[in-house]
Amino acid sequence: MELRVLGPVVALRGERSVAIKSIKARELLAVLLMAPGFRASHASVTRFLWPDKESNANRIRQTSLQLRIAMPDIAQSNDRGFCQIDVDPRKIDYVRFQDFQRTANATEDSSVRLKALRSALGEWRGTPLEDMPGEGFEQKRVELIAELRNATAACALAELECGQARAALERADSGLASWPENERLVEVKVRALVSLGRQDQVEPLLASWGHRFGRSTVHLLLLGETGGLSSVPVGASTTPARSQPRQLPSQAVDMVGRQPQLDQLAETLLGRTAGRSRLAVVTGMPGVGKTFLAGRAAVHVEASFPDATLYADLGGFSSGEPERPDAVLARFLNDLGVRPATPTMDGMVSAYRTALADRAVLLVLDNARDENHVRPLLPGLGASAAIVTSRRQLHGLAIREGAELVNLAPLDRHDATKLLRTRLGEDRMRTAVPFISDLVEHCAGVPLALKIMASRIAERPSQALAGMVRDLRHESTRLRSLDLRSENLSVRLLLEASHKLLSAAAAKFLWQLAVHPGPTVSWAALRALEPDDAIGVNDAIDELMRMSLVTEPSFERYSLHDLVRVYASELADQQDEDERSRVVERVLRFLLHNAWACDRKLDPGRRLPIGEASNLEVVTPARAVDAMSWFEAEYSTLTAAVRLAEKRGLDRYTWLLSMVLVTFQWRSGRNLDALKYLTSALEAAGREASPADVAMVHRMLAGTHRSLADLPRATRELRRAVRVSEDDGDVLGAALARHILGVLLRESGAPREALEHFTAALSAFEQVGDPLGQGAALNGIGSARYDLGQYDTGLEYCRRSLTLLEGTDDLNGLAHVLFSLGRIRLALGDHEAAVADFERARSLYQSMTYGSREARTLVWLADTLRDADRPREAEEAIDRAQVLLGELGESDLDAAVERLRYLL
Repeated sequence: MELRVLGPVVALRGERSVAIKSIKARELLAVLLMAPGFRASHASVTRFLWPDKESNANRIRQTSLQLRIAMPDIAQSNDRGFCQIDVDPRKIDYVRFQDFQRTANATEDSSVRLKALRSALGEWRGTPLEDMPGEGFEQKRVELIAELRNATAACALAELECGQARAALERADSGLASWPENERLVEVKVRALVSLGRQDQVEPLLASWGHRFGRSTVHLLLLGETGGLSSVPVGASTTPARSQPRQLPSQAVDMVGRQPQLDQLAETLLGRTAGRSRLAVVTGMPGVGKTFLAGRAAVHVEASFPDATLYADLGGFSSGEPERPDAVLARFLNDLGVRPATPTMDGMVSAYRTALADRAVLLVLDNARDENHVRPLLPGLGASAAIVTSRRQLHGLAIREGAELVNLAPLDRHDATKLLRTRLGEDRMRTAVPFISDLVEHCAGVPLALKIMASRIAERPSQALAGMVRDLRHESTRLRSLDLRSENLSVRLLLEASHKLLSAAAAKFLWQLAVHPGPTVSWAALRALEPDDAIGVNDAIDELMRMSLVTEPSFERYSLHDLVRVYASELADQQDEDERSRVVERVLRFLLHNAWACDRKLDPGRRLPIGEASNLEVVTPARAVDAMSWFEAEYSTLTAAVRLAEKRGLDRYTWLLSMVLVTFQWRSGRNLDALKYLTSALEAAGREASPADVAMVHRMLAGTHRSLADLPRATRELRRAVRVSEDDGDVLGAALARHILGVLLRESGAPREALEHFTAALSAFEQVGDPLGQGAALNGIGSARYDLGQYDTGLEYCRRSLTLLEGTDDLNGLAHVLFSLGRIRLALGDHEAAVADFERARSLYQSMTYGSREARTLVWLADTLRDADRPREAEEAIDRAQVLLGELGESDLDAAVERLRYLL
């Protein structure tokens, strides 16, 4: 009779199942079949059959009788507190299972072991003790399943030993379907995959399994080739002698530029950089060529590292999960043929560094996410060296490990053009010549972008080139142009990967920076974006800089690379319109109030309806030269702000920002810019400002036309200003316009008409109590008298002007009246007094960095010194004037000097 418990509990007579009608009798059979010697105490029987009741001999006797009736051909006994059956052990599946396992354990022959284990597993037909209820049977069922699990793993291992890796893999997969947490089955699967040449599947398998069950898998990565964990001492090889690993990936042969950085890396890797270890870190924005440079440097010095060159792409900024350091470390240990004494992370690191200390190995650790990602893979002291690349600035490695940091910037125009030529070839380059400037400019020196465009140009007919460049030129399609639909060949995807790793605060700050109009942003302007969170601003900008998304080209001035700005602008477009508008308002308000503070230092008499700056950090220049320096630093940002305001229909900012720029533009020779932005300002002021403000814009336009030597247009603008002011009853505005009109009339050779306007302006300035205006009008009257040859009268008016302007903030007005006095005194033959006036005027213009006026004053000073028989000083003055004129863009310096000599 066949008896089975490794599945449903059944008794078979031939092919037919023996009917055991009593459930308890069948349970008793199961207990006896699994008991040693098929004999069980009454207490044990009671624990399985009646777990909640006391042992009862009569109840057990009755159940035993029912079993005897169902199976009369099996001898049974029930006496002295024990039940027993007499059966042939060979007829019980569980006994046969145990016998086969003992055979497998006893043999050293792998094929015999495999046959025995397969036979053992063949005894199983399902869940053991199926339908047997109660806690006792459940506990026994768990024990039996554990035996099945161990036998399954042992059989799979035996299949591996017999060279049947595919069968082992299938058996491990089948076992893991039932026992997914079983580490031994995972171990067998790993070894089967390696045997089948599918090593690339090992690390993802272990990463997923370790994450799912919260278990370390380091030791599973270090499995020996013949099974189990190796016990080979640290530093000993576990494999036959083999060639040294040389793992550098293939690279393009062309390298353009980067020679200083290549030399710097080589010196560090060869241990020739004082105060640094043999660790070099290459950082920079996505696509800038970090991997290429690291690979080229490795090729350059590889001969100095005869023992191995190991490479790993750590995937720190890939779209998926980065490589785990322990997995890479295990791989390197395997490559080096080294096994740690203890398969823990610390044990692996210790074995790894011990092995590297005795060898000259070059490590290339590409695309590290941060310091902790790469630190376990770095060599210790010795002849080994490492290159690390990362988009993140890994300052921690410089501090702790003494690394040499090499920050890689985009290529300059020359090298970018050379890279295009190398990639395109001479024939294609000739076709692309009309578009090279656009290609270089809009790829912004990023090698990946240049290579993508070169690839696209090479695969398309020449007729398509213009359309490709047009798409590249426009911001809305630029990133689409730089996308070859692959993670490593798409500027957008690379930037997106970096963006995903930012904190929420840094990500928000990135798009806010794109809203800011400037190519650079000051530290004060950054704080204005989030005025109530100075610490948060500091942390966010530090994070963006560490991620190579923001740079600091000069002290406390920050910028986005052009391609980063395009990407960040796309992020900004995805934000709520109200939030974008709030950021724009903060940016423009900050720039307007700071520019206004500087403009007032240059022209204290200027009046604009700007108001006070509340909750803003506003610059307070101590001198005019400081104000000019601020404007110089912020000029490109301010002009971009005017364009932003105009684009968004913000008329108030359009005209006011244009107005606060004018004085600086005049003094720095940017008159064409002034004309451009004032034209926009006039339209905006006409829609938003008062008549007095519109008249002021007309006056500024007149002054700009005057600087451009277009006196007819300047006069027309001034007459419009007078008319607007008088129609509005604006006495001060009309006076200002008349004063400037008088200046133009003088310069046009009409001093008598100019005198009328100066006199009318003086009366109006006196009426409104404007001392600066009075000083300017008096100086105008004195200059007109000078033009008419009335030197004494002119001198008197200019002295009155000087008295009013001395001690005021109107340095420009003071310098102008001193210049006028110098000319009058020169005409009167008082050379020493004239020299003093000109010297003082020149000093004031110099302090205001008003180069054109300083040059004019120097020319008149030189003539005065020459008349005073001081030729050496006269030549020095002329030389200085010519230097200034050269700085202002004059090419014919002698002609420029002559022109200044006759300017009124």
